[in-house]
Amino acid sequence: MTSPRLKSSERYVLKDFPGSSHRVLASWIGEMVQGSRLLELGPFSAHIAQLARRPGLVWVGLEGALDCLPALARWLSAAAIVELDTLERLPAGCDAILVADTLEHLADPERILDLAYKALHPGGLFFISVPNVANVSVRLALLCGRFDYRDRGILDRTHRRFFTRASLDRALESAGFQIVRRSVTTIPLPLALPRLPRPLLGLVSAILSGCTRLFPTLFGYQLLAAARRPPVPAR
Repeated sequence: MTSPRLKSSERYVLKDFPGSSHRVLASWIGEMVQGSRLLELGPFSAHIAQLARRPGLVWVGLEGALDCLPALARWLSAAAIVELDTLERLPAGCDAILVADTLEHLADPERILDLAYKALHPGGLFFISVPNVANVSVRLALLCGRFDYRDRGILDRTHRRFFTRASLDRALESAGFQIVRRSVTTIPLPLALPRLPRPLLGLVSAILSGCTRLFPTLFGYQLLAAARRPPVPAR
């Protein structure tokens, strides 16, 4: 078993395969206007920045793990090591805020959503991904009387909160956001079954992708959303 005391830079790896949350979020960020100011909360080792490759953005990261600092210094415009749970406010005037696989680790996600809303320009975008606790793998385990924490994944032992699509939508809307885009990812078979022969992996992945498109809240592994702080109404 992998040690639960892994460093953040070791625990959370780059997901560079079709349909991964990192690729989806990187593609959304790729649509941003050159020169936009993007604040990322919990960037870990700047995985999404590595995939997005947008040097024209002013990309700032606030991260809690000191061991991630070398990667952040390489890939982001600026970064600071902070404890997100203790922040009283976020830098104001952001064009977009990214919170990828971070909200579930925080003691008070609703407070962070409120801070993010206040830090965005009217019309600014909020990108988020969280694990889907309603995934079929968790449901089947519960049917067997099991709810076992692990070193990574949906039941990562460092998760403090769990989300379904409905509860994520409620949290965003309660903070004042308007949801403009949704997506889900499939179970990351390249990470879960790394020794599976490539042809078989491709076949199983294709079947799983089809099931995920048909039943996103059941087979979705991670829930992704893009939300907007409503623009100021014209007078």
